[in-house]
Amino acid sequence: MTIDLRERANAPQQVDLLDATPTVSPTRARSDNRRLVILLIAGTAVVCAVWSTASPAGVALADALYRGGFGALVVWSASRSRRWTWAVLAGTAVVSAATLGGQAIAAIGLAVAVWALRNSRRAFLAGAVVAALAMPVLLTQGAGPLWQLSGGRIDDPFGTSALIVLLATAPVIRSGWRTLSRRKRRSLRKRFRTVAIVTGAVIVGTGAVSALAIPSMRSGLNLTRDAVELSQAGDLPEANAMFVRATESWDRSNRILSGPWMVPSRLVPVLGQHVRAAQVVSGQASAITNASAIATERVNPDDLVIDGAINLEEVNQITPAVDALAGTLERAQDRIDEVNSQWLIPPIGSSVDRSLEILNPASGVTGVAAEALHVGGELLDDDARILVMFTTPAEARGAGGFVGNWALLAADDGRVVVEEQFRTKQLNDLLAANDAELEADQTFVDRYGRFAIERHIQDVTISPDFPTVAPVAADLFAQATGTSVDAVLSVDPFVIEKLLQFTGPLALADGQITGSNAAQVLLADQYTEFGADEAGREAELAGLTNSLFSELLDSPPDPIAFATELAPLAQQQRVSLWLANDFDGSVAERLSLDGAFPRSAEDLFAVVHQNAGQNKIDSFLERTVALRTQLDVDSGTVHHDVTITLDNSAPADGLPDAIIGSNDQGLDLGTNRMLISVYSELPVLSAQVDGADAPLEVATEFGVNVYSLVLTIPPGGFAVIDLEIEGGLDLVDGYDMTLGAQASVAPDVYSWHVFTADGHRVEAPLDWASNRDGVRWAALLDRHKDVSLAIDR
Repeated sequence: MTIDLRERANAPQQVDLLDATPTVSPTRARSDNRRLVILLIAGTAVVCAVWSTASPAGVALADALYRGGFGALVVWSASRSRRWTWAVLAGTAVVSAATLGGQAIAAIGLAVAVWALRNSRRAFLAGAVVAALAMPVLLTQGAGPLWQLSGGRIDDPFGTSALIVLLATAPVIRSGWRTLSRRKRRSLRKRFRTVAIVTGAVIVGTGAVSALAIPSMRSGLNLTRDAVELSQAGDLPEANAMFVRATESWDRSNRILSGPWMVPSRLVPVLGQHVRAAQVVSGQASAITNASAIATERVNPDDLVIDGAINLEEVNQITPAVDALAGTLERAQDRIDEVNSQWLIPPIGSSVDRSLEILNPASGVTGVAAEALHVGGELLDDDARILVMFTTPAEARGAGGFVGNWALLAADDGRVVVEEQFRTKQLNDLLAANDAELEADQTFVDRYGRFAIERHIQDVTISPDFPTVAPVAADLFAQATGTSVDAVLSVDPFVIEKLLQFTGPLALADGQITGSNAAQVLLADQYTEFGADEAGREAELAGLTNSLFSELLDSPPDPIAFATELAPLAQQQRVSLWLANDFDGSVAERLSLDGAFPRSAEDLFAVVHQNAGQNKIDSFLERTVALRTQLDVDSGTVHHDVTITLDNSAPADGLPDAIIGSNDQGLDLGTNRMLISVYSELPVLSAQVDGADAPLEVATEFGVNVYSLVLTIPPGGFAVIDLEIEGGLDLVDGYDMTLGAQASVAPDVYSWHVFTADGHRVEAPLDWASNRDGVRWAALLDRHKDVSLAIDR
């Protein structure tokens, strides 16, 4: 056959084929691809080692090697595996990614995988690219997919994140394995077999060593429980002996678990996490019981009080031991929290969780006790005066209740006595005689000056912020009596009831007051019993105050138990403390006794009411608050629909005027008149009471808006306040709200529904419930509550 070269112009395709010469040979192209694959393998290994968060062994260097090695293995396998396995790998990474950035990276890998599936040629380099993008994402799943999808309400079962990684990578690895020659597979199987035998030996050895440690751990746990029970019962010498024995048991188990023979087990994935947890828990348990042994050895309740005075030398000896115990508990809490890993199997993980549930309150209480010893030692050492205000929330005020009785305590060289007691009327007469003036910060004067607090000292608690109230009370008391005070302490009937659980019952004119009936007696029964005999009632209250303090000082309770019992009441602002030399309030705050109104950098909502009927009728008041909050993430707008229901269940007769009367205001018996205020970071758009528009008094306090109105609710009646509140907030990082609580006889009943206007998902804490259109929370609000809601953008 002859080719006519003159026809080349008419056959361009044929000529091109004849003249074409490859610019890159197939061999060289394959070589370049191999180099790129090697670079991807090395790069992925480095990224996975450094950037990813998976921690299978709990040892930083070993975990980095595991992450890097596993990432490199998958990239190498993907460069040889079938294309459909790439789509599985990248698709799983997209679904399980912990962050939006991770999802975007995995999505790029998925796009490459889809392109490869549509391409007829097998581009092995594409597989390596897909794996290089997907593996760092897969190894950084954060707290786990279920935890993310449920907004933190559902914990992942053990190993969910690891199982996802294995399911995603298994097809790639298996497909890549099958491309190897038989000789290479045989060689690799031998190496895997060796690794498996060594790992199995380590596991068996770890099990044997752990079996030796388990009896000591059980003994330490049982002895610790017995020691705690004995210390709570006041048998400190026997508790000390138990703590010493518990320390020995924990030390023995820790020595077994932390020996050099356990180093290999720390390097085995999953096993290493459990060994580390056992080592840390046993070591911290030993530290806690040892510090407890020292504290119980130093504390001798019989030496705390000598001849009715606090032994300050004994307090000074106790304080370092309690400080050390508080520090040990805090460190143990942090260390155990660090080892509380997702890699722990459920029984072990649950045990760690339970230990943290015990440590968290114990650490807080012990820290408060340590601070209290410092403050108490300083306060009782040098001729101090402490003003005690006895409040009653049956006649509500912002910081708890009306102040009817006052006691001045004198402390010098550890001896505390009730120097003098006052009725409110006595102080008011003295204030008038001395022409007292209100000295307070400008916010207090602007908001409450109209109520003439300088003539009606019983209303000094009108502000819901005790750090604002206390210095005003101290100054007015000084103007009335000429006595300056070093501290102001506020207590209500629920605190008295708790104190009586330590002292035991005290005699009254008719029966006794105990740790179970004191609140009822002080809130209501005293008025029924004495009726118009005001002098008799005052005398009994004065005698009760003297007896209570005498009993507490003669037989002081265990400091830890005392702090434990009073801590919830402090959180409810039923007991608050102000120290004259605590200029910024930090000491009282650390003691959790500051009684401060909450401050919030984001949103805030609180309802506070003041009794305006001059009676003790608020024991019959129930407050229900329903919040419906819409978050518009795109515009940064927050809209609250608020419904406040006030239910007055007081009877119209059958009780003394002191409870259901109105002190000559002419109201029907059983009527509850109040000044109610709503605090909000955002402005109120509209307000209605029982369906009719209601004018609001508008002011600012503590840097937020406060809206007030006066309500009069008949016996057996109720009032409903509806508010619309709306304003702009930065929702980029989620939504934060602080709910303020008032120390009322009965805590408010709250229900709160939060949802978004634009389809974003709200992620809430564990005590919330989710539904199709948002999240809900319902509970009694007996203390301030901070809430942080994440928003899935």
